[in-house]
Amino acid sequence: MWKKAATALVALSLLAIVATATTAQISCDSPFFSKPPTDPEFELVEQAWQIILEDYVESDEIDLEALSRGAIEGMIEAIDDPYSAYVGAEEYEAKKDVFEGSFGGIGAEMTIDGEGRIKVVAPIAGSPAYRAGIKPGDIVTHIDGESTEDMSFAEAVLTIRGEPGTEVTLGILRDSEAQDITITREVIDLSTVRAEMISDDIVQISLSAFSSPTEEDMKAAIEEAVAGGATGVVLDLRGNPGGLLDSAVAVASQFLDGGIVTEVEYGDGERETWEVEEGGIATDLPLVVLVDGGSASGSEVVAGALQDRDRAPIIGTQTFGKGSVNHFHRLADGSAIYITGARWYTPNGNLIEGQGITPDEVVEITAEDIEQGRDPQLERAIEYLNA
Repeated sequence: MWKKAATALVALSLLAIVATATTAQISCDSPFFSKPPTDPEFELVEQAWQIILEDYVESDEIDLEALSRGAIEGMIEAIDDPYSAYVGAEEYEAKKDVFEGSFGGIGAEMTIDGEGRIKVVAPIAGSPAYRAGIKPGDIVTHIDGESTEDMSFAEAVLTIRGEPGTEVTLGILRDSEAQDITITREVIDLSTVRAEMISDDIVQISLSAFSSPTEEDMKAAIEEAVAGGATGVVLDLRGNPGGLLDSAVAVASQFLDGGIVTEVEYGDGERETWEVEEGGIATDLPLVVLVDGGSASGSEVVAGALQDRDRAPIIGTQTFGKGSVNHFHRLADGSAIYITGARWYTPNGNLIEGQGITPDEVVEITAEDIEQGRDPQLERAIEYLNA
């Protein structure tokens, strides 16, 4: 199994929040994955392979590597998962720094929509994508002039990433209008925690993502707010596309005094439970959580845990519904498979992928609210804490 106990990526598509990707080496004695030869489905594959090699009229000219790649690509296509893909050895080597070291990105979470298009979940506040004007819901139609129509999700992510300081131009479809947006890649190192006293006794803590420093920055923000007289917290997860799972668990643990934060189900059916970490410093503070359609992955883990434990009301709109984990497995020839290896569940067993978190109280923000500078979701949170 790729990884089950230490740091895990909630979504590899979080462009450039994390500088490493988890890989696992798989050794192969044949062009295919090692499955028992007695397996009838595998026997069919071997049978077809032998027929091609022995009976094809130009069998001596067959490129065995190409045949292997075709078989693997066919298997990936057959599982019908938009996030899974095959990455050739040359492409993997060319982008090795993306998987194994430092790389540049634009700071945006992306996914595949129901029509198979690359879609922006949300840009990270302050990131290159955010500054360039990328919006939640934008459809990426082109990357540096190349259509994304036939790209896999992994291919699109890898093409957007690149050397820090270089530019990438995204063709964006927004509200039926096409435009090009050029973004300079950076190694994303953003402060993910922002705290503001919005009244004499209420602090709004906004998390833009879940990265390594988030836990300590979150603790510091809570301690400073309490020292300044805060008796209530608005945890703002709107537009937060996710990040590191252990960071999300650590944030939820600041407000919970025990129990489960999330459960992970792997492809072999095994489940792993992530428990609340001891030492939470805000387990008794009144709390409200804000979410919206840009809240995904780690945000949904946190919101789901707090909701299921009746720790805080969730206010806002339906979250995105990105609760799967994608990772790379290296193959013996240097190529790799990018595959969905796990799904997240809330403590009550509710699937996050494709479902999201339904707020306890749905509060919309209209175009008029935005024009007038109003935030009815935050206003409702303040009302709740003052009640």
